[in-house]
Amino acid sequence: MNNSATTRTITKIALEYNGNDKGTAEMVASNYLLSSTAEGQYLEMKTVADRNPKVKKWALTGYISQPDEIGRKLTNREFAEIATKALDKVGVTANNQFRLDIHNSTKQKHIHFVVNRIDISGKCTVKSHDIGRRFGEAVREVCKEKGLLTDVEIGIQKKAEMLKNLTETLKTTDNFDDLILKMKGRGFEVQLSTNVKDGISGMRMVMEKDKNYQTERIYKAGYKLSEISNQLKISEIKSLFKVKNAVREAEKVAGNWKEFREYLKQKGFSVRIQYDGEFKPGQKNEIRDVWINKVDNHQQKNGLFFKKNVGFSLSAIDSDFDDLVKSMTGNEEVKHINNYDVHSKSDKTESVIEIAGELLKDFLKPTYVAPDDEELRKKKRKSR
Repeated sequence: MNNSATTRTITKIALEYNGNDKGTAEMVASNYLLSSTAEGQYLEMKTVADRNPKVKKWALTGYISQPDEIGRKLTNREFAEIATKALDKVGVTANNQFRLDIHNSTKQKHIHFVVNRIDISGKCTVKSHDIGRRFGEAVREVCKEKGLLTDVEIGIQKKAEMLKNLTETLKTTDNFDDLILKMKGRGFEVQLSTNVKDGISGMRMVMEKDKNYQTERIYKAGYKLSEISNQLKISEIKSLFKVKNAVREAEKVAGNWKEFREYLKQKGFSVRIQYDGEFKPGQKNEIRDVWINKVDNHQQKNGLFFKKNVGFSLSAIDSDFDDLVKSMTGNEEVKHINNYDVHSKSDKTESVIEIAGELLKDFLKPTYVAPDDEELRKKKRKSR
């Protein structure tokens, strides 16, 4: 349940907006207001607000909105009850003037409120400090009491759905233009931000069904990539696209794995092949995965797809991985293996850590030292 609350000085326009909504608004509750017009109600509220001249931002305004599939099931009375109980938790009393209106003109049914923070005795009952956060917590408490999903719970579900669709789409695209187009086909808008130094530097995702143009100024729909996943960074997506484009180029000129590897090596990438089961020289060996890494990426941190010291798994990032294996392998028999390849265990659940361990074996072997260098080393030790 999305919500917003802010303190401000209002004019009659705020009450006109609440009571209009393109002619579809329905007033579901009011308190200590006698007039039936927006101008009359504003004058009543302003008269009471003037009893406490110390408070300049005397009005509390905002809204509560449920996702369409939930909001349309709530009656107007239920919506009004949620709003009044939440307002009560932030200090609105039976002596405060307010007006509640249901709006139906947008995709999401929602309720707007205008409240006078000054009660009829001249006391300010609603503190302005951190009112947005406090009101949000109040709405969540009421929703939990009524067995409804809160905005936090709904947000978790939406982020999971966004991440699922994003990771699936990344397997079928190799540039941002295609990513935006295919995500739109799935019902998501991808918004990219740029700067002079990095080019594309950020991403925001919005569900098309969540767009609410009437509340856009006070509620920005969607989530930043960092909010959707703390593992997937925009830099990782850019690296992923570079790898996929390099693989596409290699496919055009290479007819087997040796040529494929040599081409990518010239482009600054390392290639490591992971076999299914123990490698058997002179026979066909089933390939489970191919790991590709930029040579200068050894210090890069782990991401959602990228594994430090290993790189990107083609089976995880490329929907055409099986076709690549067929085209590169063909009917040839691999007769030898070198230290770029990974001897995979038959256990299908082998972890990336185990794979990385095999790749690092060569680095852990003792290093040969020339005799002259060894003598020089001994003399330095004695001098110390």
